[in-house]
Amino acid sequence: MATYNKFQDFNLQVGIGTHELQAAGHTLNAYLTNATPDAALDTQKADLAEITNEHGYTAPVDIQNDYTETAGVGSLTGVDITITASGGTVGPFRYVVIYNDTATDDPLVCWWDYGSSITLQDGESFDIDFGTSIFTLT
Repeated sequence: MATYNKFQDFNLQVGIGTHELQAAGHTLNAYLTNATPDAALDTQKADLAEITNEHGYTAPVDIQNDYTETAGVGSLTGVDITITASGGTVGPFRYVVIYNDTATDDPLVCWWDYGSSITLQDGESFDIDFGTSIFTLT
């Protein structure tokens, strides 16, 4: 199971109004990397090299984010993504990263660590499953 992690700078960016997380606001995208994220130091997409776009992997991938609030609990959601290798391999990658593609400098939001590098062989698929929410704020 993948482990969720938040970039520390995200807290600052939320506080100063960088992110508009609702569906009519900013576009959040996902991409794959094999570069190890640093929660304290990484702040923008350029800080983490993306894997090569080829063989069925084409990033960025719009997660079709939305943000709602119920009874004081905010929730960020996204649409699950499936990547299927076609005509060759995809990867290796270990991390799925989310960033704000609309805001200046593509600020990072969060990432999932899959524990070890993954390489999709031709015809194999990888599902990015956000569950009922990517994160909640209480």
